[in-house]
Amino acid sequence: MKKLIIILIVFLAACATVKGPKEQPWIYEDQIAGNHAVLARCVMNRLQSDSRWSIRMLQFSNRLYPDIDASEIYAYDIRFLPGTFARNSPTNPDAVFDFAGPNPEIRSYAQTGADTDQSYMFALLIRKINDNRVTAALKGSNKHAAGIAWEYLRSCTLSTDKS
Repeated sequence: MKKLIIILIVFLAACATVKGPKEQPWIYEDQIAGNHAVLARCVMNRLQSDSRWSIRMLQFSNRLYPDIDASEIYAYDIRFLPGTFARNSPTNPDAVFDFAGPNPEIRSYAQTGADTDQSYMFALLIRKINDNRVTAALKGSNKHAAGIAWEYLRSCTLSTDKS
């Protein structure tokens, strides 16, 4: 009888520690000046040209949502994507990477949940407030890479203000 109680307690303790799917925490959110499409393209270009190992191991997806006047950048760790082989693995110094093109993927915001799972490292949503202001929200599980993306967004805001 004592063994049964101990097994039951261990089982309940194990079940209590199991967590279900968790939403990625918000890291940054702010209102800034600029156009969402221009800012997203600028951030994408800077992320793709970054030579740091932590950024080089990411693949980016730029999405444009005309129905809500917004742009979103997703960052995925290449090592965990299906179809990663030695020829395109970030751990291979001779790998050939397939970077996303300069043009964003145009889609409806309602399609977002259908093919985006929680495996992204971070997601940066830039949404239009009015003609010269946007709200930027960055969420994800990797604060280091997300912080770099946020700094690029800040510098893109400054560079578009000057032009």
